[in-house]
Amino acid sequence: MPTLTITYQTPEERRAYERAIAFVAEMHRIGADAPDGGVIDACESVALSQGRDLLRDTLAAAIQARAEGLEKKSTPPAATRRAARDGGRGRS
Repeated sequence: MPTLTITYQTPEERRAYERAIAFVAEMHRIGADAPDGGVIDACESVALSQGRDLLRDTLAAAIQARAEGLEKKSTPPAATRRAARDGGRGRS
């Protein structure tokens, strides 16, 4: 059986990949189990509900990760903020 190796950076990213893989597996299962003549309707129903949720949550996570990354870049460490407040002089 073939295998798939995925490289991820965060636990959240890993969960997103696992969720996407589960979605694809579910679509295949639904398609295989649907009655003759009902495959498109069954798969479309899952795609419109679960697929929409997957896309919305993935988009929200990507935006949140970007926002958190920008916050980290723009927020100087406390020592830097203190030095700026003191005009670059150390406290005595």
